Amino acid sequence: MSVINESDIVLSLRNLGLVEGDKLLVHSSLKAIGLVAGGPDAVIKALIEVVGPAGLIVMPTFVCEPPFDRCNSATALGDVAERFWRRPDAVRSLHPTHSVAAVGYGAADLIAGHEKAPTAYAEGTPYYKLARSGGKVLLMGVDQDRNTTLHAAEAITGVPYLDDIKAAYIDDEGCEIIIPVTAMAGPHRDFIGLDRLFRERGIMRMGRIGKAICRLMEAGPMLDIAVEALSCDPAAVLCRNPACQDCIRQRGRIKAARLAEEDFHLAAVAGDIANDPAVVLETIKGEGIFALELTTVEYEAYRSLLQGEGVAIAAVRSRIGDERAVALAARLSVPLVVPVGTAEEFKMAASLAGKGINVLVENNGAPSSFYLEMYAGSYLSPGLALNPGRFAAAGEKPFLGIFYNGGLRKRVMRFYIDDALFDGTPALPGQGNGEVKEIISMLRCRGFGGTIALRSCNKGAAAFRQAAEAFWCMLENM
Repeated sequence: MSVINESDIVLSLRNLGLVEGDKLLVHSSLKAIGLVAGGPDAVIKALIEVVGPAGLIVMPTFVCEPPFDRCNSATALGDVAERFWRRPDAVRSLHPTHSVAAVGYGAADLIAGHEKAPTAYAEGTPYYKLARSGGKVLLMGVDQDRNTTLHAAEAITGVPYLDDIKAAYIDDEGCEIIIPVTAMAGPHRDFIGLDRLFRERGIMRMGRIGKAICRLMEAGPMLDIAVEALSCDPAAVLCRNPACQDCIRQRGRIKAARLAEEDFHLAAVAGDIANDPAVVLETIKGEGIFALELTTVEYEAYRSLLQGEGVAIAAVRSRIGDERAVALAARLSVPLVVPVGTAEEFKMAASLAGKGINVLVENNGAPSSFYLEMYAGSYLSPGLALNPGRFAAAGEKPFLGIFYNGGLRKRVMRFYIDDALFDGTPALPGQGNGEVKEIISMLRCRGFGGTIALRSCNKGAAAFRQAAEAFWCMLENM
């Protein structure tokens, strides 16, 4: 195996495009470079030699174990960064989660006040200062997923999946200080996917140092490109791997933020998804849904799991005549949804309404003329939970024939995103004869503030996600 020495690294850095006076943020892997004579010190000396006395070298030095102590806390970012911050001429910022160390011209000014910035990497931080002052970012044997400055783009655009946390550091007097850190980055990202954009925009050069593939980028334009991508799509740096629960959850938070702009509330029916409460919760949160319709049995199974999850009970579902369900709905102060397809069932629902129960009738097999007749003869009428798929399966047009022109529209208190063909075959939302898109559009035009519940034509988490994908496609094209 060939040995790389300091002069080899200097030559490679200059060939990559580094010049005297550069301000450089470095992410590195010594192992990726190969066998280096002099180890990490040789890498550091080569970097300092290339930028010269008018230049500046910066390295992230954050740690995994709190509280952060800039005088003693080892970094988890490799041998080069660990040796770098311990140099006598290095200064280290006092940020508890994303500290940096710096050597060279302007080092003290760069790190000053890092712990006072509201975020770890955006305005007021060394990452942002370097990007906005003509600095560069070098990835030495690591990829874009290690590029901390890209988190600044997430914080600047305010993507909904970031968290606000508190973190601790030891100040220079030895006191533990706890501070808030806003817009904190979470688990997995797909920053690797930005490589193509950086190449196409001409702000990244690639080369080798030893065995390591290296990327040198202009930090300011790099940050601007990432901000542009996230402004167009808040999920731009999340992967599409269906097995990546981290990105599924983060996409769910983006969807939840999108739903917060609507007047209606989106819910799901637990029984459509799974029998396992944990699977149901994981599935709905991935779609931005934080409300469930449950049966009494499901409520007992879900009750402890729902605590602290921020998931609301949107309704109790039951067959007519279930006194336990009536009592539970009254105790929780939520609607009781009952399928109704006969005159006797409607009368029982109307009787519950007369007793002060918030009962909603879900059409269940009977034609629209039946429900018009029932409502016409009832003084204490329950609300209508309109299921267009069931009307479509009976050969009716739920929007043109029932919702838009019919007398049932004013009765609608809840709407089910449930679709079907005229022959009764279940369909994904917007892909059947239920005129689902048209009804949702009209409800939105009228500021409908009730619940819209997403149904799945087949049971299972995968089928529900397909239904959700169809719903989101409709919503984003309205």
